[in-house]
Amino acid sequence: MVTLVTLGPAGTCHERATQAYMDFQGVHDFAIDFIEDFFDGLERIRGREGAFLIQCSAHPLVHKVTERYWDEIFVVDTFVYPTKALAVLSRREVARPKSLGLVPATAGYIDETRWEEIVDVVSKPIVARELLEGRYEAGLTHLEYAEQHPEQLRVEQEIGEIDTTWVVYGTRKRFRGDLIGIPSPELFGSGSDV
Repeated sequence: MVTLVTLGPAGTCHERATQAYMDFQGVHDFAIDFIEDFFDGLERIRGREGAFLIQCSAHPLVHKVTERYWDEIFVVDTFVYPTKALAVLSRREVARPKSLGLVPATAGYIDETRWEEIVDVVSKPIVARELLEGRYEAGLTHLEYAEQHPEQLRVEQEIGEIDTTWVVYGTRKRFRGDLIGIPSPELFGSGSDV
């Protein structure tokens, strides 16, 4: 069975993108192995054919993950798929939130100077859980949590789904000298001559 290693816990944008990717590939017999650290993910696929790591290209450590085992683990594919709908949510009982739970890869969506304290968090489902537990007063997470907990959370800023790229790593080198991609001449205003 194919194993796909990606950022967890269940409910992340990584899980959703991984499932959509495998559906697109027509592969239905696979298991998802969740991690909190992409370097741990590299260790889990290292030396294993049939094991892959999927990482959002917005993650701040993509270059280091790509470089760590450059002669053993390779970029074998990429794809475009949106995140889940994102939003800055706050606890209803707080009039003006001062602390924010934030996955560092999502910092570009907000003005960080608006917050007195920013707490780095591994994934957006953990942001939501810790926000509900009261660890901070607001968090950038999935909009769905406001819908699931309307009596506890309110929407401060709706961001929505963001189209992004995903990197697929594997242990069998795929690049052999010719560009790998999907022909898309319509992007550039011309039809295909092929």
